[in-house]
Amino acid sequence: MLQGRLVKAKGGFYFVKSSQGEVVRCRVRGRLEDAGIKLLVGDLVKIDENKKVITKAYPRKNRLLRPPVANIDQVVIVMSVHKPPLDLFFLDRLLVSIEASFMDVIICINKMDLTTPDDKKILEEIGDTFKNCGYNVVFGSAVVGWGIEEIKNIMHRKITVFAGPSGAGKSTLINMIKPELDLRSEPVSVKSDRGRHTTRHVELLELDKFSFVADTPGFQKLDLKNVASGELSSFFPEMLSQDPCKFSSCLHDAEPGCAIKNAVKAGEITSWRYEHYLFFLREIQQKEKTFFPKKEEDGR
Repeated sequence: MLQGRLVKAKGGFYFVKSSQGEVVRCRVRGRLEDAGIKLLVGDLVKIDENKKVITKAYPRKNRLLRPPVANIDQVVIVMSVHKPPLDLFFLDRLLVSIEASFMDVIICINKMDLTTPDDKKILEEIGDTFKNCGYNVVFGSAVVGWGIEEIKNIMHRKITVFAGPSGAGKSTLINMIKPELDLRSEPVSVKSDRGRHTTRHVELLELDKFSFVADTPGFQKLDLKNVASGELSSFFPEMLSQDPCKFSSCLHDAEPGCAIKNAVKAGEITSWRYEHYLFFLREIQQKEKTFFPKKEEDGR
C-alpha cells in the first residue's frame, strides 16, 4: 500500500501522486463510494498500487466548497482591473467564503498594465482598505511580469489555490511562475467583457519539491451556504477589531447601540464593505427562513 495526494480527478479516474513521487491513475474502491465519501483534489489517500485503487481517504484539515479542493495552506484570489472589470462585491463574497473555511488568503489584483492614472489612485484606496483589514494585497501583471516574484515568495513551501472569475488571469500567472506548465489561456470576450473557461477541472500542479498550486475553473457565482447569519460579521476582520455592541447578539443591521454602525459613520469601516455585509446578511437570512419552514397547523 502507498500513501499519496490526489492531484487530479478526470473522466472517472483519480490521479494520485504517491509518496515515492510517481503519479498513479486509480479508481475508487466500492466501499468508499458506498459510504458516500466524495474525494477532492488535495485529499490524502491510501492506494493499492497493484490494483490501482484508492482504498482509504484520510481526514481533511480543511476544504473549500468553491473551488472544490482540500488540505491546502492558502488561497490567492486573482481579480483583474479590467477585462473583466474589478468586481468588489464578488471579491468580498469570495473573502467571506474563504474566511469561513479558516484559510489564509492573499488578494492579487492582476492586469495592472491596463490601468490609467485615475485607476491607480482608486486602486490604491481599495488596496489600503483590504490591507487595513489584515489582507496581503499584491498588484501585478501576468503580461508584464509585475508582482511575480512576490507571489512566488508567498507560494514557497505552500499548497496554494488560485481562485477567481474567468478571465482574471489565473492560468497566465501560473505560466509566468512556471512556464513549462504551459497552461491554456484565452483573451476575454469582447462582446461580454467576461473571461472564457479555459481550465475545466481542478488540478494540483507541482512547482517544486515543496510547493504546489491548484489551477481552478473560473466562476462568476458563489453561494454562501456554509455561513450562518450570526457568524457572518466574524468573517469581516475590521468588524472584529471594534468595541462590543450593546447587545451580544447584534447583527449590525437595525439594532440600537451598534458599534459597527458607529464605526461606519466615523469612517473606521469602509461603507461599501458594510453595504456588502448587509446584502450577504439578508441573503443568508432568507435562506435560513427557507431552510427552517414554519410548522404546519395540526388542524385542531
